[in-house]
Amino acid sequence: MSYVSKTLADDEEIITRANFNWTYSFWNTFFFLLGLAPLVVFIVGQIVTGKTFSDLLTGYIVALIAAFFGSLIMLLHMVELWTTEIVVTTYRFVYKTGLVSRNTKEVSLNKIEEIQLRQSIFGRLFGYGSLILRGTGVGVIELPAIDNPIDLRRTIESAKSNLRRYSRDELSGDAD
Repeated sequence: MSYVSKTLADDEEIITRANFNWTYSFWNTFFFLLGLAPLVVFIVGQIVTGKTFSDLLTGYIVALIAAFFGSLIMLLHMVELWTTEIVVTTYRFVYKTGLVSRNTKEVSLNKIEEIQLRQSIFGRLFGYGSLILRGTGVGVIELPAIDNPIDLRRTIESAKSNLRRYSRDELSGDAD
């Protein structure tokens, strides 16, 4: 069960979950493949040349070290992806990171004062961008390389509008 699901209020519901765009993983994947490349080259080279493993031992050690660091970079990035939650609920916005230690940034929807969108040319082409939320008493929450940032912004604004409408109806006695 996710962190946000565990912390929902009785009448609170998850509206949407945001994800990172594939471009967020580009450099980590690049370094992973770059780390594996020497190992593949040595394996293929050994098969083609017919040399023994002991003849290529030094090269294999260097290739294994490169593969280890490439794999470590990718593993740490995957843990970050698996443990990050970006959620809009009926009452709040939640950005949670961390596996062992947990870091959450939460803001009530009615406390969000500004949502800024940053989208480069490549961001527009590949459908990603950064959202920067500024809220009363919260400071700044920056979301890097989010998939469909305009849709997420629209969802937050709609949820804020619905919350205001619900609060107004509740005050006037029109709520169910």
